[in-house]
Amino acid sequence: MPDFPEIGCQAVVQYPASVEILTPTVIQHYVDGSEQRFPSHTRMRRTWTIRLQRLDEASAERILNFFNSLAGRSTSFRFRDPWTGAWFETCWFKDDALSLDHPRDGIFTGEIEIFAEEN
Repeated sequence: MPDFPEIGCQAVVQYPASVEILTPTVIQHYVDGSEQRFPSHTRMRRTWTIRLQRLDEASAERILNFFNSLAGRSTSFRFRDPWTGAWFETCWFKDDALSLDHPRDGIFTGEIEIFAEEN
């Protein structure tokens, strides 16, 4: 399985970046006004938002080539969590399109969302 490419200095993201962890919960409401909460049987979902700023041309090309080689979100890949260093074995791009802006010579910007579902 392919690994998400590094974008310089052995990093997979630039900061600021964010991660969201969604744990599905079922809430059962009762007639007396009370409620009971318990985990859903669906998987926990983790989403990383990678904001690319001042990306050099070589790194932009690596990311674009990687995205195109996977045909967008149709193929999974491995991603290393930038906060914990843990590898997530089955990740996908959130969208089928990737757009990098080119505001000035040699500099690219953009945003990528990657997600993984955990058991």
